[in-house]
Amino acid sequence: MLKKLARVMGLSGLLLSATTQALPIVQADAFIAGDNKAALETTTGLVWMDFGVNNHYSYTQVVGLLSTEYAGWRLPTANEVNHLWVSLFDGLPEWFQSTAEAGSLSFTAGFLNSPAGKYEDLFNQIYEILGQGPDSRSEVYDEHGNLVESWTSKSAFGIFMKDADTSGFVHLENPYSNAYSDSAMYVEMYLTDISYWHGTLLVKDDRVSVPEPAAPMLALLGLMALFARRQLRRQ
Repeated sequence: MLKKLARVMGLSGLLLSATTQALPIVQADAFIAGDNKAALETTTGLVWMDFGVNNHYSYTQVVGLLSTEYAGWRLPTANEVNHLWVSLFDGLPEWFQSTAEAGSLSFTAGFLNSPAGKYEDLFNQIYEILGQGPDSRSEVYDEHGNLVESWTSKSAFGIFMKDADTSGFVHLENPYSNAYSDSAMYVEMYLTDISYWHGTLLVKDDRVSVPEPAAPMLALLGLMALFARRQLRRQ
């Protein structure tokens, strides 16, 4: 009986461990209840608009809609973007981040290049919560301009403006072909408008209520305790 109870408690310990290692983002609503078009960053309380929601607008258009269609939303600071992105990947052995100088400009960049499929579950969880943009297409040419190879990837791409002269982007790329590596990056750089067809990162400070991740686990542990007590009575 003690061995059986130990197995039950061991299982509960593993489940608790899995719960505490969850992503620092959970589903949230952007415009109406239940739309799941936003993500709550649990460590800051910030709500981020899903990738893909404003892909059909340029950066300038998005800024112009902050008082109408996107009322209540704002442009994030570079530090907020950096905190979100780094929290998703920091700690993975392939993640590398540094601050460098380019003339009078200092910028921060972070990169993750991992073997194809190694973090597929992680990438898919991020896509599920933060959404995704249009597929991206990568091409490699030789020195004569001839196409050598190309591939298509599931992708999320969002830009932000640090100040009048500095913009940056975050990018998540998950090739459909296992011949190519997965990647994630965060870059601040000297550019103007790099929106093209990519989405603009928007955030709001609303505090939204989400289910406590420990609640289902507490219920499960309660059932386990009841089961163990009944087993003891039968001895």
